[in-house]
Amino acid sequence: MIGALWGGAVVAVVAVVAVVAVVAAVAGCWVAAVLHSVPAATGDPEVAMELDGLAGRRTRRLAVAVVDLDAVASVRSAFIRADVRTRFEVGSVTKALTGMLLADAIDRRELSMDTTVGEVLPAVAGSEISTVSVRELCTHTSGLPKLPMDVGMVTRAVLFAILGLDPYRGTSPGRVVAVAARQHLRRRGSFVYSNLGAALLGQLIAERAGRDFASLLGERVLSPLAMSSVAVATPHDKASRGWSATGLPRQAWVLGGYAPAGGVIATIEDMAKLATALLDRSAPGSSSMQPLDGPGTPTATRRQGMFWIVDPTPDGDVVVWHNGATGGYSAFLALFPGARRAVAALANTSMPSELQQVALALARRQGSEHAGRPGRIGDLTSEG
Repeated sequence: MIGALWGGAVVAVVAVVAVVAVVAAVAGCWVAAVLHSVPAATGDPEVAMELDGLAGRRTRRLAVAVVDLDAVASVRSAFIRADVRTRFEVGSVTKALTGMLLADAIDRRELSMDTTVGEVLPAVAGSEISTVSVRELCTHTSGLPKLPMDVGMVTRAVLFAILGLDPYRGTSPGRVVAVAARQHLRRRGSFVYSNLGAALLGQLIAERAGRDFASLLGERVLSPLAMSSVAVATPHDKASRGWSATGLPRQAWVLGGYAPAGGVIATIEDMAKLATALLDRSAPGSSSMQPLDGPGTPTATRRQGMFWIVDPTPDGDVVVWHNGATGGYSAFLALFPGARRAVAALANTSMPSELQQVALALARRQGSEHAGRPGRIGDLTSEG
């Protein structure tokens, strides 16, 4: 009887959420379409002119950077309602930074690709994750789910859907470890995109170094690259509110223990610095972009770096990339190592597919024959 009542309650809640979501989406689309106009882009004249023709009417704040190490001006940027100081949530592009931190830890011999969770965290002994390796975590083959489907996370997801609240607020590193230790690894060895796995790996790296994740990332990756405006979001240092694709306001996200999976905020200037250092191989942990042998991937041609996604280009080269999406933001970073070029885009609207198309169109129009047609690289399986 209790089970039946609980089941009925869940169905009722889901039904209410669905109705609210539909009504909100319709209202949001109307507001976005009727009341929203997009001003002319500023910044580099050529890039700004291209951006004017690419930005959709859902655009609010948008910043892009085109990097070409062989050009006279190696970085050119353009903006809509933003500037070089505007910070955005980068979502799962954070995973690429976590991958760099992992590569650096391996260079320091603090970890290896075969190090297991149980070796770093003896407290998880006896759980299924105790034998999971660093390699499995950074290639999404550990068997951990994208997110845990416990009552707490479901409740947070419902509040996000209805009110736009941060679903990660108040989550500690210890809770991430505890939740991961309770999971059943149902598809271990196959590609299953996992924010939980990425968060767990970031906390493992920090634990082995004896530091918290934010401090370690700042010390080993951000400071050497002079990425001075980048931060792991906290309740006192976070982005402004963002917007859903349907024009609804979304609370800024503070991921806490999940920060290694998507908790960084950054400016487009910082993203250009990151891209430049990765292209010239001066960045700590730049070996994280190298394809790894063995791990499963969602497509036959795709390969995995340490969280980085590596896709072939039509001319036989590769593009190394990651995207990101939070409740109110989206981000995209793609590097074309053979051409020594890159493109980055940040927006305060959660529209990752549209942002990817804008970025790749810019890359193509600004001279990167490697970019292919928009959408060719990736199926956006890595949204934040």
